[in-house]
Amino acid sequence: MAQRYRKKVTRSGKGAFSLYIPKKWIDGWKGEQAKERSVDLLQMDDHLIISPVQKGSSKSAKLDSDSVEEVRHFLLSCYVRGFESAEIVTKGRFTDEQICGARSFVRSLDDRLTLDITENRIAYDKNAAAMLSRPDATQLQRLLFDKLLEGVRLMEELLEYFDKNPRRAIHIMQMLKLLEEDTDRLALQILRLASRMEIPVENLVDLYYIVLTTNTMENLGDSMFGMVRNVCMFYNLDPAKLPYPPDALIKEISKPAALDPSLDGLRQILVADLKICAKNIGTLKELALSEYTEKVQDYIRNLTLFRDTMGEDLGKALKNALAKGNGSAQGRNLVHLIRIGYRISDIAMKLEEFAKHLVTFHFFHELSD
Repeated sequence: MAQRYRKKVTRSGKGAFSLYIPKKWIDGWKGEQAKERSVDLLQMDDHLIISPVQKGSSKSAKLDSDSVEEVRHFLLSCYVRGFESAEIVTKGRFTDEQICGARSFVRSLDDRLTLDITENRIAYDKNAAAMLSRPDATQLQRLLFDKLLEGVRLMEELLEYFDKNPRRAIHIMQMLKLLEEDTDRLALQILRLASRMEIPVENLVDLYYIVLTTNTMENLGDSMFGMVRNVCMFYNLDPAKLPYPPDALIKEISKPAALDPSLDGLRQILVADLKICAKNIGTLKELALSEYTEKVQDYIRNLTLFRDTMGEDLGKALKNALAKGNGSAQGRNLVHLIRIGYRISDIAMKLEEFAKHLVTFHFFHELSD
């Protein structure tokens, strides 16, 4: 039941005021809130809203069935009840239907949520959705990093399944298509803010940095969707038809031949490369959004070495492909893998480019003063 209190504001020191808060309200706090006794103050017109500092909450549950509806119900319940993060795990493996259903449902729920999916774990993080009503460039770039990280993880999954499970691969390609649209939209929003000079920067150099890095990140999204085009080529499928229902697309594709076991080594090398790309995106996000970025100079060496190593591996694979010829199914599949490999190499090159932009503009924090 709501209770109304009327308190007198008293002067406390020079220019400060104090207000006594009802003890009953404080006694209702729980856990860390009661321990720290900190409040947030939100001023709205002539109202001042006082609330206890909200601590991040999480929820975890186990599922021992293949029900898609139970996964959706859990995610919806956690989201509506305000949990910052939630995870559902299973002893065995989630079915393709559960994984696809979770992705599609969370996107329809709030496309700003970040999903983390493995074979036995489905989780979301709500922190990325905590946007202000008028987000600034830093917030939008943070979201852009999260979208790119999600894209690389989807690429990794697509590489594992594109010749084994066409239905799952089509779902992943459709998600990557939607992800490309997300990155385009976020990048455009940042560039629009920049063009209107609505980004709080101290000089034009910082404004140019934001524009340059945003363009690079948008190009990264394009490169990720490029892998979708490669797999469409494998299926003899027109990429323009990806918005079609999965059942219709299954009928459109040519029945793919599974990769020869001799090519699985190259596949695993490319999967490992994508894991490194994901790690590099996470590191660059941390460095780019921090106040001090001098560590990037040393990190560029790792990015350059990674890019060079990838190039050498792909060169060897191409040499083997030419030696064996492209007439056999194995030869054609090897060519498809090499195309995917060069797409990953392109992502590695763009991450190196991003890091160089970061060093050029923000090597020393004092330079932006």
